[in-house]
Amino acid sequence: MAAKKRKQLSMGNRLGMYLISVIVMILLVSLLVQSQSLRAQNAEYESQKAELEQEIQDEEVRAQEIEDLSEYLNSDEYIEKLAREKLGLVYEDDVIYRAAE
Repeated sequence: MAAKKRKQLSMGNRLGMYLISVIVMILLVSLLVQSQSLRAQNAEYESQKAELEQEIQDEEVRAQEIEDLSEYLNSDEYIEKLAREKLGLVYEDDVIYRAAE
């Protein structure tokens, strides 16, 4: 009778070990699936990061161009050019040529 009881305990232990092994395998498979999805998501975020960094560089270049244009528009050279072209102003010692009518 003791041998029969020992055999039942041994079968119960084996069944418990199999169940634990199956649960561990299920957990490992789920972890592998989640890690793959995280890798894909990480790759997507990296591409977004690269695009945003490129946009930042483009905007910095654009901001520098705007700054340069602003400096030019406030310069004496631009004001003089505007006065000559739009208003027809000249210096006192400038020689003016007019077309014959």
